[in-house]
Amino acid sequence: MKAKNKTMFVVSVFFALMFLLANCTPKASTQAAEVKTSVPSRAALDKILAQGYFTYGLEAQYRPFEFRDEKGNIVGYDIDIANEIGKRLGVEARPVDTSWGAVIQSLYDGQFDFILGGMTATEERYKRVDFSVPYMDASSGLLVRKDSGIKERKDLNGKVVAAGEGTPSVAQLEVTAEELGIKYADEIKTFDDDASAYEAMKTKRVDAYASSMVSLLEFAKTAPEFTVIPFKSERWAAEYSVAAFRKEDVALRAIFNGLLIAMKEDGTLGQLQEKWFGMKSDVPNVPPTW
Repeated sequence: MKAKNKTMFVVSVFFALMFLLANCTPKASTQAAEVKTSVPSRAALDKILAQGYFTYGLEAQYRPFEFRDEKGNIVGYDIDIANEIGKRLGVEARPVDTSWGAVIQSLYDGQFDFILGGMTATEERYKRVDFSVPYMDASSGLLVRKDSGIKERKDLNGKVVAAGEGTPSVAQLEVTAEELGIKYADEIKTFDDDASAYEAMKTKRVDAYASSMVSLLEFAKTAPEFTVIPFKSERWAAEYSVAAFRKEDVALRAIFNGLLIAMKEDGTLGQLQEKWFGMKSDVPNVPPTW
């Protein structure tokens, strides 16, 4: 697609999407009101179109969302999604491997254009970024050894528990202790990446590791001594994987949402889910808000 035609296409799609997104949100919000009454910022989108590529932040240690293959290349579900988005937008997609604990700050520091790294939408994160429409179920699970005796949440009493640094699982473990009146053997341990957590599990320094169900199931395939149990409570809502954008980048987020919804409708997203997770995930077409 030629640059001029590509820009005209993006502009027309953008304003159509802004109309749809402003009128399909199930509840009135400050953000929706701003979309209806102001001209959305196009700076980030214009920069991407001019330079011919976008960058997105992730931590390449979160299989199967993103990880490095035997040649050191970053591959995974998010990589395929980004490449398809880039193809449809007419630009190149470039991943940026970064520290997940500081990924939102890195976004605002300008290290990449948006976050696409298996992020779970949470109220706390929503204070700093705006989310895309969901693109995968992110329900939580607990990785435990099969001989640990841990069958449900209450069995975590007196156990050493852990979660990824900066993930919703930390708060979920805190809620679990308060809700069930149990006490862990030590403070909740946190890890910078899953690989370190899995090693701690193998050496029995940790009894249970909380993370997304799909990523834990992927690891359990390679380690038969482990199993994954659901980690659910009425105290936390349904969980979804989303991309995250700076609050001011309304136009970029709108274009991303429109292309992602098109991928859902034409079956592309389902095919990628089957490829990386062995199943399809039915997720809503409305971005999570609080």
